[in-house]
Amino acid sequence: MEHMLYWLWLTDKKNIASVKITALLKRFETVDNIYKSKNFNNIPGISDKEKSELMNKDLSAANSIAEKILKLGGRIVVFDDDNYPQILKNITDPPYVLYIHGKVPELDKVLTIGVVGTRHCSEYGRAVTERLCVSLAKAGVVTIGGLAAGIDSVGAWATIDAGGIAVGVTGCGLDRIYPVENAQLVQAMTEKGCILTEFPPGTPPLKCNFPRRNRIIAGLSRGVLVTEAPQKSGALITARYALENNRDVFAVPRNITDTKYLGTNTIIQEGAKLINSAEDVICEYPYAEKITPDTMNFKKIQKTEDMSVAEGNSKYKDLNETEKTIVNILIKKNMQIDELSRELDMPVSEINTRLIMLEVKGIIKKLPGSSYQLKL
Repeated sequence: MEHMLYWLWLTDKKNIASVKITALLKRFETVDNIYKSKNFNNIPGISDKEKSELMNKDLSAANSIAEKILKLGGRIVVFDDDNYPQILKNITDPPYVLYIHGKVPELDKVLTIGVVGTRHCSEYGRAVTERLCVSLAKAGVVTIGGLAAGIDSVGAWATIDAGGIAVGVTGCGLDRIYPVENAQLVQAMTEKGCILTEFPPGTPPLKCNFPRRNRIIAGLSRGVLVTEAPQKSGALITARYALENNRDVFAVPRNITDTKYLGTNTIIQEGAKLINSAEDVICEYPYAEKITPDTMNFKKIQKTEDMSVAEGNSKYKDLNETEKTIVNILIKKNMQIDELSRELDMPVSEINTRLIMLEVKGIIKKLPGSSYQLKL
């Protein structure tokens, strides 16, 4: 149970960059060993200030992050969790923690295509993006975008309206919507797909966050499609992240007299595949699985037959539906986390998050042997 909190403790340290975390993991092998260590000497690149931070073992901030995510209805997936997408783990600088809201498709199995472009799109860029994303969605492709204004939003809406699944990667915490006019889009995406971020709740949409967001878009995508972009844009940064991490890059060509949006022509020169239709993308992945929200196997929480215990006791009135379900199970008998996972048909990582919060709230306690008991 503490394992997830250790990851939150480590990644929330503002002065410990991801490259330093990578170095620590090479030395200590696991995040548990990092947390429990009292000696950070002789580690190349770790300053005295960073050593001092690592010696602070206070988990209150980690507990606060976990509680905020639960209140938002989200979940936390850490780097060594079985549910962490392998496709993302394989990039050069993967995020060590993902905060997720919504329904997550099996990103390692399905065909995922990033759709990116300029925030200030033309009518041509809008029309091309809509047309391509509608065709991709109807073919069962999951689109990945950055929830930015312009091409990203157009692509996500086109995917959803065509009955497809869209995944949004944000450059801020899950409790922030940026840009604010995308509130309705965010709601639609969490109903049909999901939004995710590596930034904890409360993180504002700082300019420095967006290049990091872009690498996640590229990392989650088997290929990245750029439909319209200037020569200098975040979309081209995403495309180059994709190329650096052995992803395919596709681009819609632009009229050479329209100098404002020649970024797509530039990346075609750098090796992107010129496309005229969605089929030009899909044909590159003949064996990839395609899905829609109707065929996607979302795991749902099954209510127990008798909800009267949690529902009728004021002690549990502030618990959410999942927590009340766990209470009703544990009042009958003590259970281990894997048993609860099978009973609720939920991932172990998600059950683990719920158990942490119930323990923090004083509702349950952990017993020897890693089983859990309801406090009556």
